[in-house]
Amino acid sequence: MADDHFNDYVGKKFIVVSVVLSLIFWAAFTRILLPYVPAQTIGWQYVGSAFTAACLAGVFFLATHMFMLVLGEQRRNR
Repeated sequence: MADDHFNDYVGKKFIVVSVVLSLIFWAAFTRILLPYVPAQTIGWQYVGSAFTAACLAGVFFLATHMFMLVLGEQRRNR
């Protein structure tokens, strides 16, 4: 069975920071993507850009956790 180092390297503090950074990333990309959504009203533009930004924020959240695991493994191997 493979070792699960997620809890060793990623603590609760990092998860909270990661969630906050992901929310900031989501808000920023919602505003950035707003002019590129083809909709008739501003409300639907916000809905379209928010859904697209949610996918990007999810990828950002996963990427920060994978990066933290890689750094933890590198520190452990040294």
